Amino acid sequence: MASGPAGAETRQRLLRTVKKEVKQIMEEAVTRKFVHEDSSHIISFCAAVEACVLHGLRRRAAGFLRSNKIAALFMKVGKSFPPAEELSRKVQDLEQLIESTRNQIQGLQENVRKLPKLPNLSPLAP
Repeated sequence: MASGPAGAETRQRLLRTVKKEVKQIMEEAVTRKFVHEDSSHIISFCAAVEACVLHGLRRRAAGFLRSNKIAALFMKVGKSFPPAEELSRKVQDLEQLIESTRNQIQGLQENVRKLPKLPNLSPLAP
């Protein structure tokens, strides 16, 4: 993945493209009440995601379906397209795993804070 100002600009451009394609798919879904898998918007969206992956952009998995609109889109598409359903399910599983791990870490941190402090003993004090 490129770094520096050119890399940041490319990253932003790629992300704007993905967001634009998602918006177009959502608009098509609202106006037509149906988005066919061969829709030009779906194909453009897949190309935009592929460009992001090829550029090396990767967000944490738990952030992939953060937006309720995107999650809803994947769930709706998943009803008739099994790979989208599987992707949505895997992301939800990862989100649950991350949340439970976070809770476990917070619990451990609280336990460590509750431990009594040991007195500072000098090496010469018997």
